Amino acid sequence: MFTVKARDLAAILDQAAPHRFQADEDANDLDALILDCTPGHLHVVACSDRTLAVAHTPVAGGVWTAPVGYDDATALRGWLESSDTVTVEHVTSRGHELLRFTEGVAQLTVPAAPHVGRLPWRALLRLVIDAREHPLAQGRPVQLSADDLSRWLNAGSNGEAIEFRSLGPVGTLVTAGPDFLGLQTPHGWDGPVPGEGWSSSPRTRLFLFAGQFLEVGARYADWTGTEWVVPTRPRSGEEPWLISADYAAVALPISHVLAVGKFLVRLPD
Repeated sequence: MFTVKARDLAAILDQAAPHRFQADEDANDLDALILDCTPGHLHVVACSDRTLAVAHTPVAGGVWTAPVGYDDATALRGWLESSDTVTVEHVTSRGHELLRFTEGVAQLTVPAAPHVGRLPWRALLRLVIDAREHPLAQGRPVQLSADDLSRWLNAGSNGEAIEFRSLGPVGTLVTAGPDFLGLQTPHGWDGPVPGEGWSSSPRTRLFLFAGQFLEVGARYADWTGTEWVVPTRPRSGEEPWLISADYAAVALPISHVLAVGKFLVRLPD
């Protein structure tokens, strides 16, 4: 038994729910969320044919695992809307596992779903985490469909940035804050090379460095008043170089310019 803020339990349900097998995917036995409790955290786990998501929140609980059918999880999510602090109990009655949620005189009991098989989610995530240093993960693009992207929208429930990190042949590791981990299985890609055919577009003249957009051919001034020109767009992983507009034959990496000049301000054309 433990207590948890209703908003925290609702948040992890929302984060995991999009990643379950949908009822129309002919996999009703997996149309469920798995609640997995450890002495330090309550996890909510969901898995589909392409994604795995795990969200957790701190609790002082025991050790148990209970899969919950999505309809029951939806009823629980609605019940939490009018709750504040909820007591959660994992109990067995007449040989059936139950989850009991209580706040004052209000109570909701949800049965565990016995038809849902065991999901080795910890082993799957460990496989992904251990692949972070795989040589094929370096510099590999992450390719997601619009449906894939929609499933991750709730990952950063508190406004955290959502990071997609390629793990090469293993897939994509998705993180958002300290309490969310996910796996996106790999995509094949037989479409056009990204950017091919856009050479004349002004979009190819812009690139992002340290949170600031820079434009090829544009002039910038640092805080000393020195003017710099961006000669070319750097390759992926390379540091941009700047050419001085004030001193002939002076070209420096942008980090050297910023070490002295502090910042760059775009000058009008």
